[in-house]
This record gives sequence, structure tokens and C-alpha cells, in this order.
Amino acid sequence: MRSSKSITDNIKAPGPLWVKEAASNGTNRVSFFSQLQGKKIVDRDGNVVGKLTDLSLRPGEALLEISRIVYTSNILGEKVILPMSSIFSIDGDIRLEMARDEIPPGRLSERELLVTETILDKQIVDIDGLKVVRVNDVLLAQVKKSLCLVAVDVGFKGILRRLGLSGLSRGLLDKLPNHIIPWSYIDPLDPSLRSIHLKISRKTINDLHPADIADILEDLSNKDRLLILDSLGEETAAETMEEVNPEVQATMVKQMDSDDVADILENMNPDDAADLLGMMSENKASEVLNLMDEEEAKEVKELMMYSDRSAGSLMTTEYIAVPSDCSVPDIFARLRRSGQEIDLIYYIYVLSAQEQLLGVISLRDLLLADPAQNAGEVMKKEVIRVLPTSSVEEATNLLSKYDFLSVPVVDQDGKMLGIVTFDDALDEIIPEDLKKRLPWNYHKLRRVRGVA
Repeated sequence: MRSSKSITDNIKAPGPLWVKEAASNGTNRVSFFSQLQGKKIVDRDGNVVGKLTDLSLRPGEALLEISRIVYTSNILGEKVILPMSSIFSIDGDIRLEMARDEIPPGRLSERELLVTETILDKQIVDIDGLKVVRVNDVLLAQVKKSLCLVAVDVGFKGILRRLGLSGLSRGLLDKLPNHIIPWSYIDPLDPSLRSIHLKISRKTINDLHPADIADILEDLSNKDRLLILDSLGEETAAETMEEVNPEVQATMVKQMDSDDVADILENMNPDDAADLLGMMSENKASEVLNLMDEEEAKEVKELMMYSDRSAGSLMTTEYIAVPSDCSVPDIFARLRRSGQEIDLIYYIYVLSAQEQLLGVISLRDLLLADPAQNAGEVMKKEVIRVLPTSSVEEATNLLSKYDFLSVPVVDQDGKMLGIVTFDDALDEIIPEDLKKRLPWNYHKLRRVRGVA
């Protein structure tokens, strides 16, 4: 009987090789999965017993190790599973250590995963390109005495290999760029590895602008969206949810626990939270509201009472307000305290003790004001305003006519209720078919608030 060798000692991989990652692991023996898939399985006596269809993986010290081969028998057509210890070499064909009649039945353990089911065609978040890419092939290499998954190919070359076209034009193939992501840069979202969903590390995702995260979520499956959302901090998750397309929002909240939805809504702008609740069933919306902080839930409920296409339905209750006797230095102090929590801080609204709107101060006027003055002396008393029952078109026309970033909403007695911001008003009046023709980053641009 032939002496048994490490299987990786006998790998000779044809075709293009990606050696950088393999070299870092101390080897130049590498092969893509697509180059092994379909290879003949030959027993000890030289009989062809089937063709390779899959490889199984198990967690190793730092990488996923190939633990078994899966091939389709050329006699009965059933799947046969063999441990790597049964393999003598992978050199052209895959040669076994045993004869056909000695091949034992085998099965995968709970910790083993199949390459075709859990790695190939799965999505990865490409942070540099702010897009979602798909795994087209898997790079294998010898690491110590094991055959391991060391990288994934997300480029066009991987597709050509999968289709068996990599040898048609070697010159053309060599000109195509490599798009290889080392496994060390990939973080499985599911720690159990029972169902792998791939992305670049969560810390890097969390550092992106919420609008960029929203773009990424919109390209993922709903399961992956929720996994990534769960990995974000509460504030970032809320800001991201505000940026997500409403149709995607609706899909996401349907599969989220009410507790998680409540946590996100508490960190969202009240008007956006009201919109999101409006997408839910009546029972779930009621359940979520009961789980929210009482004061924040009250604000959202009040906004939900206003009819669609009204200024009240668009307004947010988050704005900067001061009494008329507040000094200029005290106004700056309030801005520092509240500015982190409120999107629009360009206008400071001056209110009476009964919360009636008395005037408005722009950030420019505040910067130029004498520190000895108070809000009543600096404010502009003639304030353009709308009622909560005013139409969206009326609010939008005022914003456009006077180049305002927001317009205050007051009741019949002049009591301040909230503000309608230019971006929310604009988003409401643009027809859906036109939105589809706008630049891809339109929804990011419309969120730029607080600019003088």
C-alpha cells in the first residue's frame, strides 16, 4: 500500500494563482474551488468513481479548514462524503487511498459547512466601494498541514472560472483585475457559522456615515440587513433607518421584534418615527408605542394624528427654543447642550412662557450679536409660519420663496408645535417617477441640514 502523505503535498493547481495571501501563510500551493469542482475521483486501483461536487469546511485555528470532499457517484448518482484523510493526492484527478468497495459511508458533523451552500454567491459589504459584492469563487491554500480557505474572489475572473471559460483567452484574462478579499478581512455575521453571512468587520461598518450604511442595506437580503443593523449602536442604527428607502424600512420592521423597533424609534427624529410606525400593522404599532419611553411615544402619537399631505404630518418636534430674556451667552450654551441631538440648529425660536412663538434668531444673527443682548433684542419678530393643517405645498412654497431651511408650525393660538424642514418637504412633493431619475446620492444630499 502506498505511503500516506499530507494531501496538500500533492496539490498541483493549474490556471492563474493568487499567491500573495498564500505566501503570507508560508506556501505557494493554491487553487480556486472552481478548478477542483468537477474533477474526477479515482480510487486506489485507478477506477473513476465519481466527480467532485463540493467541499466541507470546519473552523480551524485562524481559518476555515477543508475537512471532507463531497462527490457524486458515477454508478448510483448519490452523494458520497469522505474525510480528507481518505485522499491521497489532488494532482489532475483526485486520487483516493482506498479501492471502490472499501469506500465507507460518511456524513457531515454539526460544525461542518458546505462551500457551495455557505460561501459561494453570498454577499460581502465592500467598504471601500460602499457597495455589496458577491462571492464568485473561493481560494484554497495549504496552511501548515491542512487545506484551508484563505480568500474569496468577488471579481469577474471568478465568474469566468465558474463558467469554465478561464482558458479561452489567457491574454484577456490576465488583463482583468484581481478582486480577491483575504479571509482575514471577512467577518461572519453569524458567530455559530451555521449560516454564514459575510461582510467586512462590524467596527468598520459602524464607522460609516448612516447614509452609506443605508445604501449597503438596500442591496442586501432582509436577513443580512437585520444582522448588520443589530451590530450597530442604537444611535447609528436609528440614523441609518432614517436614511433607508421606505419600502425597505417596511420590510425590515415586519421581521424585527417590537423591543428592537422601540429602541430604534426612541433614537429617531419624531417625524421619521411617526412615518415608520405608520407602515406597521395597527397591533404592532400599538405594541411598539407601549414599549417606548412615555414622553417620546407621546410626541410620536401627536404627529400621527395629522392627516397626510399636511404640514403637521411632516413636522418634527425637535428644534432649539429659548425664552425672550435668555442672554446671548446662554443661547450659545443651550446650542452646545442640545446641538448634538437636534439636526437643524440654524434657527433659534424665541417662545413666551406659554410657548407661543415670539420671534426667530438665525445662527448668523446670533454670531454677530452683542454678548450683552438677550434673545428678545436680537430676534426678528415677523416670522413666517404655517398651521399644522396647512398643505405640504403651502409649506414648500414658503420654504422656496424665502430660501428658508425650515418653517415653524404653530396652532391657532400661536403656540409652537414644531418645524417643517426643507428636505422633508421636498421629498414629499417630488413624484416617485422623478425620484427614480435623480442622482443615486439624492437621499444623502437631502439630509444635509444645519448649513448656513
